[in-house]
Amino acid sequence: MRCLLTKRILTCIALFGAAQVIGASSRADWFDAYQADSVAESLSTAAPESLDPGIAAALDENLDQLGPKEPSELLSEAEAKSTSPVALTSFLDSVSSRMSDASCDTVNCASGGRRGGLLPPWQPYISGITGVTFATLNDDNPGSPAIRNESVFTIGGALGMSFDRSNGAVRLEIEGRGRDQMTATDSDPQLGSLTLRATDVWSATVNLWRDYDVTKSFGIYVGGGLGTGGYRSTISGTGLADLYTGNDPVANFAWQAGGGVTYEYNPRIIFDVGYRFFAIDETPAVGYFAGNPFTYNERYSASELLLTVRVYEPFRRWR
Repeated sequence: MRCLLTKRILTCIALFGAAQVIGASSRADWFDAYQADSVAESLSTAAPESLDPGIAAALDENLDQLGPKEPSELLSEAEAKSTSPVALTSFLDSVSSRMSDASCDTVNCASGGRRGGLLPPWQPYISGITGVTFATLNDDNPGSPAIRNESVFTIGGALGMSFDRSNGAVRLEIEGRGRDQMTATDSDPQLGSLTLRATDVWSATVNLWRDYDVTKSFGIYVGGGLGTGGYRSTISGTGLADLYTGNDPVANFAWQAGGGVTYEYNPRIIFDVGYRFFAIDETPAVGYFAGNPFTYNERYSASELLLTVRVYEPFRRWR
């Protein structure tokens, strides 16, 4: 199962890489077309030899409020100076809209997003995830012990797409992770010892996160995911307890929910410290007592502290 999961992850990464190459080209074409249209439009009407002083003052005042001028703002300025006062009024209205805190309810409302509408309102990313899991495995087999709050290491990754919003972003991603084995042993001087293990613990989920900007560099997020998870349930014993045996791979519906704090190192690299509660639904496993099969139900849950590094457009050229 681990080999099959590895192949699937590698296939997803390969497909993601191809999509990145195609996406980078389409985004470059999008931006080039935007610039070409902007230049053509700004040159379509000759600028008047003089501009009314009152109009010029209003224009300069609003431009000062905008701060550093981006291409979209320079285009509006050129349009206002090269056409009639009616166009200037439209420009001042757009300035007012840019400065308002109106929310964006659609993906296409990206001009109010963190990138100012200079790029398409979506951005792909890849994440590396690592952390510690405090996991519990309970079962209804009276002969085997329970595993409670055992700390194990987890590592994985995610492929996602971020969609701009006026005060943050919405992220949709596919995540895959593995976790170290868990072990618990019960001993009796007369009967021997019985050991329960959960090995090859894995999960694959589709997650939805909502990012909120707190400052220019720091933010918070909340969300969760649905998918599947599993592990190999093993039972072994010594002494008389060696009558119990088991080695059954199980899988079932899994879900997670949580949130965290983000730090934007630069526009393409974000560090994320978060908490998640992860659980796999009650799952039946098969064991044997003196060679006779029996079924027992197990319940896996975990509290997880994770460190994530997100890299946006990882296959685009770095400058």
